[in-house]
Amino acid sequence: MFIVVLVRWLLGYVSFAGEGGFPERFLNLCVQARIPLWDLRRSKTRLEGCTSVRGYLRIRPVARRSGVRVRLKSRRGLPFWLKAHRSRAGLAAGLAAAVLVIACLSTRVWTIGVTGNVQIPQEAILEAAEELGVRVGARRSALDAPALAEALLDRLPALSWAAVNLDACRAVIEVREGTPAPEIVDTQTPRNIIAAEDGVLTKVEVFSGTAGEGIAPGSAVAKGDLLIAGVTEHADGTQTLCAARGNAYAELARTLDFSFPDTPFLRLGAAAVRYRLFFFGLNVPLGPSPGENAFTVERYLANGEVTLPVGLWRERAEAYSVPYTPQDRATRARYVASQYAAAYAALWAEGVLLESDAAFRLEQETPEIRGTVRYEKEIGCAQQIFVEKISD
Repeated sequence: MFIVVLVRWLLGYVSFAGEGGFPERFLNLCVQARIPLWDLRRSKTRLEGCTSVRGYLRIRPVARRSGVRVRLKSRRGLPFWLKAHRSRAGLAAGLAAAVLVIACLSTRVWTIGVTGNVQIPQEAILEAAEELGVRVGARRSALDAPALAEALLDRLPALSWAAVNLDACRAVIEVREGTPAPEIVDTQTPRNIIAAEDGVLTKVEVFSGTAGEGIAPGSAVAKGDLLIAGVTEHADGTQTLCAARGNAYAELARTLDFSFPDTPFLRLGAAAVRYRLFFFGLNVPLGPSPGENAFTVERYLANGEVTLPVGLWRERAEAYSVPYTPQDRATRARYVASQYAAAYAALWAEGVLLESDAAFRLEQETPEIRGTVRYEKEIGCAQQIFVEKISD
């Protein structure tokens, strides 16, 4: 039914009204003359309906034979609309341009999605795909999906399988990550395990090799001391070199001393902003460049979960060139506290905190935090044993 209505609108049609005479005879004569009629309505002696333009030109003789007085009510359809707006050339040009743009954009890639990745960031996959030509605005007919999948595997060795699916104006990159090979422990190269830092040993675990002399929990060690020797002693008294393996944990102490610095800070001196219009891969700058080291914030139009390739980018470059010294005591205290918290968090990530003793003097004119943190960490590191061969 929709096709019939569309065809009638494209060809144009008219609505008419007839009064008097013999309406039944009028309808019979129209059928005999093959004049199309639809949407017929009758109210007492009045008959209304629609017919094609050609049919209305042939309806006059039929109306005279039946005594019906026919009157044109309205003209409808594309031919009459174009005739009424023939003086508006810009509207017709805009309509033609819109049809052309839609037809052109329907052959392009609008959005790109990635599925199946767990460890590999989506940005890394999209960057590799863009280098291969899979980008917003690319022609779908120019993309060879199987070849792109093979090239993507070559670019990202961590992938075990990849596929590029083109669904209408959307490209979907499906990937499967490979299982990483297990780490191969070198058990052939002779090596010792020495202390990487000064501390007091809390636990020593020897898997292969021999514990160094005096190495036991509670003993103090300095950086470079031998913890586990890469030597294996046999029952007959002989010794052979091996790769020492084991763990050595020690208690360490760190002094945390933070105060407000005497050097001035830098305040924002100038900022430059530029916007860029992004439209289906076309990037149009709307102003002069803001300069180097500019950061970009990208915003796109979205329809629910689908992000459209139309948006506005904001580039901003900032220059911190105005020196100043904060005079507010609360600001100074917050700065010192933030420095202490960052150092404390770094030690927490490095080992297991055992005890902390700190003095907070944040209320004075020059805020400061001084203290000591004791923590436990693994301090063993491998050192290769170089063997010199003596020729006969």
